[in-house]
Amino acid sequence: MRFITFQMVLGFCSVLAACGSALPTEQLTTAKASMAAAEVAGASDEPAAALMLKHARDQIEQAEKLIADGENEAAAWLLKRAAVDANLALALSEEAETAQAATKAKEDLEELKKELSEE
Repeated sequence: MRFITFQMVLGFCSVLAACGSALPTEQLTTAKASMAAAEVAGASDEPAAALMLKHARDQIEQAEKLIADGENEAAAWLLKRAAVDANLALALSEEAETAQAATKAKEDLEELKKELSEE
């Protein structure tokens, strides 16, 4: 009976260890996709967004090294941070683009007002 209980406990621990050490492929894919979206949106052209993009890139590289070393749980957390940083870079890039469009629209409106007042 003791032997069976010991085997059950050992099997349960093995299952837990396997769950904790699973490769964080989903997090890696998400982080890389978020970073690609930010790059496409022009995050590299906006200083604040470029900084967040660099953080995301560095975290992905570090996570890949952790995965190679078998530190999958730490890599998963780092990849989640990388995805958040990449999403922030995307938001900052979009904010800068929107601000530029608003400034352009304001200038166009002022120009139209000026033209109408001259007539």
